[in-house]
Amino acid sequence: MNAADWIQTLLLVVTIVGLMITIFYNRRQLQIFNDQLKLNFFADYTKRYQQIMLHLPEDIIDDDFDYDVLSEEKRKTTLKHMRIYFNLCSEEYELWNNGYIEKRIWDNWKAGIEFAMTKKAFRDAWERTKQDAIYHEDFRKWIDSHGL
Repeated sequence: MNAADWIQTLLLVVTIVGLMITIFYNRRQLQIFNDQLKLNFFADYTKRYQQIMLHLPEDIIDDDFDYDVLSEEKRKTTLKHMRIYFNLCSEEYELWNNGYIEKRIWDNWKAGIEFAMTKKAFRDAWERTKQDAIYHEDFRKWIDSHGL
């Protein structure tokens, strides 16, 4: 092997090592970017949930909550935000059902939905709003299957 062959071999090794470092670095950057997208996505849903809850009456989780005792304006506003809540839940369900979110995130959201649906106000709102909203049939069945 002459000097030119050694130089070519050395350049090939350096090129391969450089390519491996580049691939490793790009994979790491892609993972960081992917993690940031997931965090932003989760934060967006959390923010939407918080905005909905801020518009609901403070006593909405009381066992004796009754929409009919609210003023007409307050009842309409509250039911509007409950409809928005169910739309958000439906989106979350579809994201999970189509494999777009991790199981641990869905389990967290699912537990929150199931807890909310133990409350009279949420069950009553579901009965009122599902009549005039379009939800995917699987979501409707899932909510209704909990004996809610």
